[in-house]
Amino acid sequence: MLKNSRDVRDFMERKRLAGFATVGLKNEPHVVPVFFTYEDGKVYVQTSRESVKVRNLLKNNKVAVAVYSGEEAVVLRGEGRILDSDEEFARRTQDHIDKYRLKLNENGRDSMGIPLFDKELRCVIEVIPTRRIFW
Repeated sequence: MLKNSRDVRDFMERKRLAGFATVGLKNEPHVVPVFFTYEDGKVYVQTSRESVKVRNLLKNNKVAVAVYSGEEAVVLRGEGRILDSDEEFARRTQDHIDKYRLKLNENGRDSMGIPLFDKELRCVIEVIPTRRIFW
């Protein structure tokens, strides 16, 4: 059972998948599995700028993240935003690559052909929690 912020941090650093929820165009929830990183209580998601989650976020920045394993869970509710800074985008993208031990080819693409550092195609969502629940 998660008891404190350190337990939450350790749990979030070990886990690979999260459920990421946004508010859809018809005010309905849109939930997808995502890879994520976690630092200083915030979640970061590297994704396509054309994704439904990004389109939803640009219209309504309310988001939720759920990470769970067995009987342990962390649920964060709050606001999401697209990181604007080139430096922050590069840092969070590198964190993503490091956590998931991704290999990039000579063209900067991962094993699925995704150009992770191409800021015209990719972005990083930062989740700033306003509520944290864990057990």
